[in-house]
Amino acid sequence: MAKKKQTQQIQQLSPENYILQKARNLPVFECMVNEDWEFGKMASVSVARKHTNGNITLGLYLVDLNCLGVKDAHYLFNVSEPEYRRTITSNGNLDLISISYELAHNIVYAGLEFAKELGFNPHKDFSVARYILEEDTDEVELIEIECGKNGKPLYVKSELESNRIIAQLEREVGKGNYDFITPVEYEEIEEKNLYLNEEEDEFSKLTFEEKQVLFHQLLDSMKNMDKVDHKKLKNLIASGFNDLVDTDLVDDYNIAYVDNLDVEILPIEEIPFELWGVEPDNLVITDKITNLFIKAYNLSNDNTKKASKKVTELKKITGDIPAVRLLELMLLQGYNKEEEAMDLIVDNIKRFPDYHIFRLQYSIARINGGKIPEEYKDSIPTYSRIFGDRTSLYEIEYLNYLLLFIALIDQEENATKLEALLWVIEETELPEWINTVITNEIMALKFKFVLNYFSVKGKE
Repeated sequence: MAKKKQTQQIQQLSPENYILQKARNLPVFECMVNEDWEFGKMASVSVARKHTNGNITLGLYLVDLNCLGVKDAHYLFNVSEPEYRRTITSNGNLDLISISYELAHNIVYAGLEFAKELGFNPHKDFSVARYILEEDTDEVELIEIECGKNGKPLYVKSELESNRIIAQLEREVGKGNYDFITPVEYEEIEEKNLYLNEEEDEFSKLTFEEKQVLFHQLLDSMKNMDKVDHKKLKNLIASGFNDLVDTDLVDDYNIAYVDNLDVEILPIEEIPFELWGVEPDNLVITDKITNLFIKAYNLSNDNTKKASKKVTELKKITGDIPAVRLLELMLLQGYNKEEEAMDLIVDNIKRFPDYHIFRLQYSIARINGGKIPEEYKDSIPTYSRIFGDRTSLYEIEYLNYLLLFIALIDQEENATKLEALLWVIEETELPEWINTVITNEIMALKFKFVLNYFSVKGKE
């Protein structure tokens, strides 16, 4: 009887608790690493352990031996061997080779310790994934792993990492005691995305006053402007905007935005239950309800009259629920009935204060009116604060989330944040209509910043 209770207790352990308590008791099945890890000093290490049922528990570790240590860590628990194989081969760019457990262990811990000495912590999930590795003691054979280059840290700057890493290296080892390189790939991305003008800045040598005069001359002649002057104005706006961007801070904002905006966007047909805004017991979501919502949603931008009929039909079935009100608001905005739309936004937050889209829309309205909510005055809108532990968003949810970022940037008049956000948008696979809406919003804001910059007030 005691054995039966013990078995039941083990079965009730969560994957994380099982890994923490039991993973080291499982025999090592296989260890892999990318073939060129010694050359590039970037190691993608996997350590697999096998259960008695034949399934695999797997630890994955991305180790930067040059500087940053365990940059990423993941674990899979009790998966089939085919799923394990698919996981470790999912990155077709890596040529993997089999290695001993001892080498895998030493690669991970060499990178970890080297980075720790420089003040860099491992990825947050390493706190669990480390228990798929043996404890780091003298019982594990020591294999010398070279870290850094010629004994010094080497920081290879990626698209999303920041100058804060350079500052950290200077604090820990001092100037001249580390190396820094920028890959060609990053330079190409900077030329394409960071400054928004693919051609050389023809106005870079002009003074502020010269740019200001030319800008207003071109604006005054916009009605009769030819293609040459139109291109000149476009490039001048880009030049003026570049003057406003603090390139040393763009990377910092990039990281913050990516951390919060890197989320799966669900296709139109996959409506998350949270979007309905009701408790599961209060409404059964039938195929008819789903189809009516999708039809109304799709028609709201193209044929508001037909969409309105679908919304009316949907409301008769569901009653006054948040998802229906969301469609009604989209229709008012489609009809350009701004005052009525604003009244509905206010009524929505009163009627359904916990519905996340209504909270977003109300916050955006307040910010556009010059009243920034207290929770956003000193920080960006973090994903978890708004959406909790959800891992995916419907596209209309994602759109409103982006609009909140833009509204805050507008009030702050921060061109650097706008540049960083545009970079992230360009690297995100958005639905076409959302990409158009957001890009237009950003470009309009960009023009507004430049207009203020070249105004008399801006000069003063």
